[in-house]
Amino acid sequence: MEFEEFETHLAAARTKRAALSSPEDFEAFEERAASEEDLRAAERALHARLPEDYREFMKRHGGGMFLFLDLLPISGSDGQEDDLLKVNLREFADVDFVAVAPVGTGDWWGFSVIDGHCVDQVSFWDHEDGRVQFEADDFLGFLARAGLRVGM
Repeated sequence: MEFEEFETHLAAARTKRAALSSPEDFEAFEERAASEEDLRAAERALHARLPEDYREFMKRHGGGMFLFLDLLPISGSDGQEDDLLKVNLREFADVDFVAVAPVGTGDWWGFSVIDGHCVDQVSFWDHEDGRVQFEADDFLGFLARAGLRVGM
């Protein structure tokens, strides 16, 4: 999916969400954007180049709640919160996988790493057996489907 199409889906989801009532402190889109330096530092620590669509999304919109999906921010706002580095250095240090979003069951969505580069496809990592299964062709398509529920 290209960014132009994704942004169209995102704008429609925001418009629809704005018409709904929500608790006062609920944010459907947190948008904790990352800088280019934040991304480079994360890549150095993870020893993996992140996919371009993911990098661009994190600079434009960032981590946190993304409607129906919780994306790890590149760096947490406090010492307690999980972020991309904390989760991956703690749980995936010896695995060729970069987790970017919890599934909520102990499993993760993220990218397989091959020769120091994350693949563009999003995969599902099963916490019970460590199997990695294909989930989506690209990050933006994954966000549209899992986060915005486009096509569901």
